[in-house]
Amino acid sequence: MSLPLRAATPPTSDTDTLKVQVIVPPTWNLLIDDKVSESLVDRVRDVFYRAGFTMPVSELRLPEDPSKVPCLLTINLTEWRINRIGNIDCACTASLKTPRGTRELGLYTNTTMQWLDGPGRFGLSRSFVEAAEGALRTLYTDLAHSDLLPNSSNRSHA
Repeated sequence: MSLPLRAATPPTSDTDTLKVQVIVPPTWNLLIDDKVSESLVDRVRDVFYRAGFTMPVSELRLPEDPSKVPCLLTINLTEWRINRIGNIDCACTASLKTPRGTRELGLYTNTTMQWLDGPGRFGLSRSFVEAAEGALRTLYTDLAHSDLLPNSSNRSHA
C-alpha cells in the first residue's frame, strides 16, 4: 500500500517576495550580527502581517545579490540598545527598491521604557521587541502610502 503524496506548494517567485536586507553596525562577533538581522526581519514580518501586508517577507541572505532582487527593503540599523537612563532605543533608516522605483523612506525611531515589561531577561527581551516594533509600524505606514509595493494596503491598523 502506498501513501498518498502531498501536492507540492508552488514556490513563490522573487517578484512575489519582499526581501529584507538588514545592515547592522559592525561588532566583533558575526554570530551576533546574524541574530540581530534575523530578529529584525522577524519583527518586520510580524508587524507587516498584522498591518494587512500579504506579500511573503524573507531575509536577504548571502550569496543573494541585492541588485538582482526585485523587491528589496533595506534597513540600516543605527541603534538598538539600552540608553544611558535604561530605556531601549531603536533607530534605523530604510529604503525600498521595487520594479516601480526606488525610494528613501526616512528615519524611524522608537523608545520603550524597559521597566514596563518587568524585570529579568524576558522583560528586557520584550522591551527590545517593542522598541523595534514601534519603529517598524511607522515604517509600514510610510511603505503602505508609497504605492511602490503591489500588496501593501493604504489602510494601516498596526
